[in-house]
Amino acid sequence: MSTAPVVENLSLASRGPTRPLILSDRQGFDRRWFAPNLKAVYVPTHPEQLLAIVTEALSTHGRGVKITSGRHCYENFVYNDETAAVIDMSALNQVGFDNARQAYFVDAGCENWTVYRTLLNTFGKTLPAGSCYSVGAGGHITGGGYGLLSRLHGLTVDHLSAVDIVTWDAASGRGKLNHVSAASADPDEKDLFWALRGAGGGNFGVIARYYFQQLPDAPDHATLWTLAWDWSSLDMTAFTNLLAEYADMVASLPDSNFTLLKLNHVAAGQVGMVLQVTSPAGTKDDQHRRNAEDSVARIQKRFAKVARSSPLVRPLGGHPGMMTHLLASGDAQHITYLEALQTLNGSGPNQFGKYKSAYMKKAFPAEQVTAIYEWLHRYPSGIPQAEMAQSLLQVDSYGGAINRYPSESTPVPQRSSLMKLQYQTYWNNASKPGEGLMSPFREQAEAHVGWINGFYKDVYAAYGGTPNPTRDPTGTVDGCYYNYPDEVLGTHAQGNVDQALWLYFLQNFRQAPRNLVKVKRRWDPTNHFHHAQSIPVS
Repeated sequence: MSTAPVVENLSLASRGPTRPLILSDRQGFDRRWFAPNLKAVYVPTHPEQLLAIVTEALSTHGRGVKITSGRHCYENFVYNDETAAVIDMSALNQVGFDNARQAYFVDAGCENWTVYRTLLNTFGKTLPAGSCYSVGAGGHITGGGYGLLSRLHGLTVDHLSAVDIVTWDAASGRGKLNHVSAASADPDEKDLFWALRGAGGGNFGVIARYYFQQLPDAPDHATLWTLAWDWSSLDMTAFTNLLAEYADMVASLPDSNFTLLKLNHVAAGQVGMVLQVTSPAGTKDDQHRRNAEDSVARIQKRFAKVARSSPLVRPLGGHPGMMTHLLASGDAQHITYLEALQTLNGSGPNQFGKYKSAYMKKAFPAEQVTAIYEWLHRYPSGIPQAEMAQSLLQVDSYGGAINRYPSESTPVPQRSSLMKLQYQTYWNNASKPGEGLMSPFREQAEAHVGWINGFYKDVYAAYGGTPNPTRDPTGTVDGCYYNYPDEVLGTHAQGNVDQALWLYFLQNFRQAPRNLVKVKRRWDPTNHFHHAQSIPVS
């Protein structure tokens, strides 16, 4: 399959009849985010339309234009009071092979599930990307891209070979199509391609298509296994040993193994761990089973000394979700890779949520363990205790192939971490769209957000309340993940956005010879592509 060239002289009318705004146009996947003043939605259905759409949208609405593909942004970068127009990329959702460019391609509007199924069923290939099925490629890939195959194959952007992006030419007042790659003749285009491999979300233009000259062969086999512990069996000593054992295990984990430790709030009754084992393509079933069973046996033995495990009685929660039919402490389930994708492919229901992140290069210090244990037992006032059952700290295994790249190879500098943390809390109510943060629902949101912010600040108190490596002489923490944005870290409106962007990108933000501020200044000097934590021009 070949891509059609993007042409500028195509009339906007050719994209079909316009439609009135519908209520869902204003709403993000996270029910917290709503755009009450939205005036227009542009929905390109063919790549040839995007250039004209970007030109009209930005000419008409300026910095009020936002771009979305899957609507999963953790903060209100798209859906907020200032949003006047949205370019919705969801109809640009093809996956294929471009014969002219000799590369696989993924359109920005594709969701993870479409990408995985098409690459697997058509080409026998896969991407080391995220597990939540409805997350859009547009933001996910350009933010780095990370998932259950990343220890085996690296980040998604480690495989990216080129990008089609429409930028804004301030001199002509028009959009401009660029095909950028590491092989571009123009050094500025090379820099833009570098920036798009980890920091492109809403910063430099509208991404139309991603290209991958080489992709990993999809594994044939996968094994899933869960291990769960009742909170009643985890006193402070056992909990300390659990976190220490997990960190020690991750440090020596085979690249084919990926684990998620879900430290649920005590209201959930249990904490648990998910293990996925995948074998390199071409591995025979019997060999895969032996490898997987050996991994399960080793992990069982390691954690048997921590606390007595229990059958899993409810989904472990968070992203990705987990099914209940796998027996904790029971037999591993040997399945096909496609079945593993389906099983762990959970975006969860639309509800309200707040998230925070951290990278760790070492095991949890004692003061962090104490804070985590305390906050997972703390109930915020003003909400039912049972409502905290969806709140958790998820600890993902990191490292492996990810850490075989230098920190400056992409904007994502965290190339020596062992664990990646995602703090999560969720709630729901009967509010109408756009009313979830208004009274009488505001107090519920404040309770959850206050809990997770206090939790996070306490865990990293020794470093000033964030996982800032410059304030950590022990070399334990390593910043935050841009695809898990957190406005509490800093915003343009608060005047402290540099604090947040440093935590996401470290030296790649301003200090390195090739840095994001320099690329922003070159490609978007008028700052048309702007949000609360966008890269500044100066």
